[in-house]
Amino acid sequence: MKQLLLAIIPLLMVATISNVYAGGPRLDYGDDVTKEEADCWVDGYDAGFAGKYDKSRADECKELGSELGSGTDQYNSAWGYACKDAGYMPDECKSFKNNPVDIEDHEALQQENAQNCWNDGFEDGKADNPFNKDRDHGCDEYNPDYEQGYNSGCIIDDTDNTCQLKIRGEEGYCPFHPDIAGCVDFLHNATNKRPASTSGACVGMGDPRPYVICPQESNPEGYCLMTDDPAFCKTIGDICDEDGFVKPEYPYCTK
Repeated sequence: MKQLLLAIIPLLMVATISNVYAGGPRLDYGDDVTKEEADCWVDGYDAGFAGKYDKSRADECKELGSELGSGTDQYNSAWGYACKDAGYMPDECKSFKNNPVDIEDHEALQQENAQNCWNDGFEDGKADNPFNKDRDHGCDEYNPDYEQGYNSGCIIDDTDNTCQLKIRGEEGYCPFHPDIAGCVDFLHNATNKRPASTSGACVGMGDPRPYVICPQESNPEGYCLMTDDPAFCKTIGDICDEDGFVKPEYPYCTK
């Protein structure tokens, strides 16, 4: 029953966002274009992402550019970008173009692409596959997206923190969630931290002047989570113990 509900969620979401677009390459048709040219670009992008090529629509858009004197080829230009964004190889994109199809409703492709992105994420999350950053990036133009699907599939068997760790990665998630068991080894490994600054007013213990705000003074916990600075992190006695580890209530200093 839980899986059924999770599968229904993206369908409901798609139904409510059909007119909501992202601001990335899907809408990157330029400023000085007509509505018809903009529609050609969006249709081309959605078709390319879906792995479909409508030659009739492409020819219509190319002819439109000629009629307007702009010389633009919005459909084909966007199609090429989208086919790559979707993760298709050059030979696959070429094959799509060599085997065109008639797309009756280009607008429906937005929902189709969003659903496919969500489905791919859901299957990867449910199967405990690694989070596919390339697929996630390619799906940025659609909502619901790959990440939302991955999280929905992952939380069937794992906790939300575990799933977010898989999605964000240790570097992006652990410094802000030091209480997560899966982050302990990462946070105690100094090689995972950025080096401390060796120049400027904030070197060492910081700067006592009130108008100079140093990160180790304003947020020592966060600073020691992300920075390999034993000169500072091992000497603040109210945080670290004598061996360089933090006290149980403060899981964030360098070993």
